[in-house]
Amino acid sequence: MTGRKFAAVVGAMVVALGIGTSANASGDDFARILKQQYDAWYEQDGAKFAATFHEDADMVTFNGEHLSTRKGIAEGMQYFFDNHIPKSRLKVLDSHVRYVRRDLAVIVRTTCIVETVECREGSLSRNTNVLSKRDGKWLQESFQNTRVEPLAPGVVPVSEPKGYPGSIEQIRQRQEDSWYEEDGAKFASTFSKDADVVTFNADHLRTRKGIAERMQFYFDNYINKTRLKTLGERIRFVGRDLVFVVRTGCQLVPPDTECRPDSVSRNINVLVKRDGKWTQESFQNTRYVPIQEVSGS
Repeated sequence: MTGRKFAAVVGAMVVALGIGTSANASGDDFARILKQQYDAWYEQDGAKFAATFHEDADMVTFNGEHLSTRKGIAEGMQYFFDNHIPKSRLKVLDSHVRYVRRDLAVIVRTTCIVETVECREGSLSRNTNVLSKRDGKWLQESFQNTRVEPLAPGVVPVSEPKGYPGSIEQIRQRQEDSWYEEDGAKFASTFSKDADVVTFNADHLRTRKGIAERMQFYFDNYINKTRLKTLGERIRFVGRDLVFVVRTGCQLVPPDTECRPDSVSRNINVLVKRDGKWTQESFQNTRYVPIQEVSGS
């Protein structure tokens, strides 16, 4: 998709949302950022790629690596370009744009890698891009990518759960409790009414009700009774009412106290404060799979 076509798509979504002319202008900003990022990928230029981010931004890569700050993103991506990413182009297959407020947008894109003409086999992925406008300029605050591993379609119909705003710690605890209790509605209650979730297999869940119904399907069919364990986190405030939490965790099979093998993952949680309480606007999870070092590097 060309930058001009993408701008048109974003602009149409903005008009549908009734945001106004200032937000219409942001469609061009988003197209510019997307084009620069994709040009940088093709040119294998880590610094150019990182220039689309704020200086204190966070990025979680396809393998769960956490790159923090623009400098860290530039260095990490250059390493990937030099050692692991072949010359290729990125292709946008789908894009979901949502404004949280006039200076904060969440974009969930489905993409693939193109080395010839068609998408490379196994390259389908989904990423959450959170952009904010600071001092009149849009840049990325966070970006996370997860490879698509489709699971069977299905939901468990539930009534829309009531929202559960609270402190950052209360939200984390409620999410962990609901996971152990296998309660999709309770899990979803920590999110805003129109939130976005991208799961470990890159399934895109939209709205609090949609999160509740799909998560209950996962609990009933795919997720064994486990506990979540936090191994580490980075909390970054952007002003007083926006926070990015990059959390590393794993699953425990009770009564074990050690991480279940291959269960370590990393997620970015975006929370907004309204009326003195926090609620989640977006969440994405990626399994952590260390990349083998290149011989002689």
